[in-house]
Amino acid sequence: MTKSGETGKTMETRNTGIFEPMYLSAFILLCVKITSDCSELFKLNDLADKMLVGVIVTLLCVKIVSQRYTPVRLLITVAVCVIISASCLIGGYSTFLLGFLFVVAMQDVSFEKIIKINYRFKTVFILFHVVIYIVVYMINPAAINFVYRSLETPRHYFYIGHANMFTAFLVWTCIEYIYLHYDKIKPAHFVIMWIINIIFYIYTDSNTGIVILAFLTLIVAYEKSGAKSVDRALTVLAKYIYTFIALLCTFLAIYYTRLGPAMKNVWLAVDDALTGRIKYGAYVYDVFGVTLMGRKLNIPEKIFWDGRWFDKFYYFDNYYHGNLLQFGIIHILVPAVAFAFIGSKLENREKIIIIVFSFYGIMEKYVINVFICFAFLIIGKYLYQKTKKPADAPRPDDIRERLI
Repeated sequence: MTKSGETGKTMETRNTGIFEPMYLSAFILLCVKITSDCSELFKLNDLADKMLVGVIVTLLCVKIVSQRYTPVRLLITVAVCVIISASCLIGGYSTFLLGFLFVVAMQDVSFEKIIKINYRFKTVFILFHVVIYIVVYMINPAAINFVYRSLETPRHYFYIGHANMFTAFLVWTCIEYIYLHYDKIKPAHFVIMWIINIIFYIYTDSNTGIVILAFLTLIVAYEKSGAKSVDRALTVLAKYIYTFIALLCTFLAIYYTRLGPAMKNVWLAVDDALTGRIKYGAYVYDVFGVTLMGRKLNIPEKIFWDGRWFDKFYYFDNYYHGNLLQFGIIHILVPAVAFAFIGSKLENREKIIIIVFSFYGIMEKYVINVFICFAFLIIGKYLYQKTKKPADAPRPDDIRERLI
């Protein structure tokens, strides 16, 4: 098992110049921008938001231009940057573009520092909003606008956009804590996380967070069990689970209108289990098709399709459908290739993050945001790495067996 302490530190190169502080400054500004976008307590005006984005992009572009490249890597970097930038501009996909630039600009930047900044910023952000929300709710509950899954079930969102968005912040803050303290994580830490998440689940009624936390608990327990199959299984999953899920979601969108009655009932059962997350993908594919580089969708306010009426939707909850059907095949292909390329180089804790991210994308679009979910940044950590992954540290049981 590859540990996250000294072994993890040897995996990172170090920068002695100004470029790491430049990158970290850009990341802090990204934290400010995203929290402003998501918060109902403070908002940047349009001009300030655009200026902030301009500063972030400028810092990242200077960092990218200042990096060292071999001729082949330079050619690949320029080509991919041009393709992704063009696709994002066509589809109006600024979130992915910013995340992509942060990945490409990670040469000689400490990954641990990025995650520590992210974890601390989100922790303060969540605590601030929860405290203010509780105070307002106690003093003047009529001032709070609830979101609803049904007319009878109000869902609290703690001034962070939506109940599901709040849950995404909370769950990924927990995941960041696990990542940063992975070697010292004990069952008691998971008990505390479960208590916190269940308390908030009572108010948010967001099933995704509980499902992902349960999955994370099981996979971490499996990794720490010391089973001989751990490293190989996690490597295979980290390399290919994203591609498998992307293909599965694509199949569900493409073949819905081609299914017979029996299989269509199975499809509808899956869609119902995912609270209608894949029907939008089937609709968009059936009406608009798919493109390589993305497009802007013009969808009616009211939609009648497959014998049903439903309201216009403004985004895809399913990350894979959104990336494929709105922003183009290229946005599914690039991460799939990257994960397959770096999968065997990752520490086990990083493999777990990629696996959890891939499953989370079935249910939420927020995974594309590198402030909320840091999984894509793992690609940047290994993008320019020349050294091979160190051999896994021997387990105590292995050493004991050798001595015997």
